[in-house]
Amino acid sequence: MTSPSMGPVARVQVDKQGRMVLPQWLRRRLVTAPGEVMVRETPDGVLLTPVAPERQVEWGADGLPVLRLGRPATNDEVLQAIDHERAER
Repeated sequence: MTSPSMGPVARVQVDKQGRMVLPQWLRRRLVTAPGEVMVRETPDGVLLTPVAPERQVEWGADGLPVLRLGRPATNDEVLQAIDHERAER
């Protein structure tokens, strides 16, 4: 099911404890690390958005920058951090 204004739409079941399981395609888009999804109540319902990882750049003993995310970084995240640091020089 899709919505012309919002993209793919999914209907999920809520269990007796109030938990719901998101479809795999949605989890892959939303979840950057376990437990990191922002949930906001809106006038239209609930909005789920991915949480951007916190970047912490430190300088290693060899003088090279070290990026810490608190989890394994993807290649795209590393390249984006490099571009960001270069732009600030």
